[in-house]
Amino acid sequence: MTLTISDELAAALEAKRREAGMPTIDAAAEFLLADAIDADASGADSLGLSPDALRSLIAEGENSGTPVAWDAPSVREEVRRRFDARNLG
Repeated sequence: MTLTISDELAAALEAKRREAGMPTIDAAAEFLLADAIDADASGADSLGLSPDALRSLIAEGENSGTPVAWDAPSVREEVRRRFDARNLG
């Protein structure tokens, strides 16, 4: 079987191949296609959101302002604070 893809997609596939250390572009294409098919078949979107809903959430995040740096201890503290506020108070 032969597949014809755009030059841009071929370049992205080659980058993924190099990044993953796969020996050939055919191996990379087979792996990525199989992974995508498996994800589609298993309903990988465990949130149950449509592609449009996901796009909307991505756009909302991108438009939400300047990114804020975070670290694990501060996130853990925020989770505890919210949990306590909801359950204790």
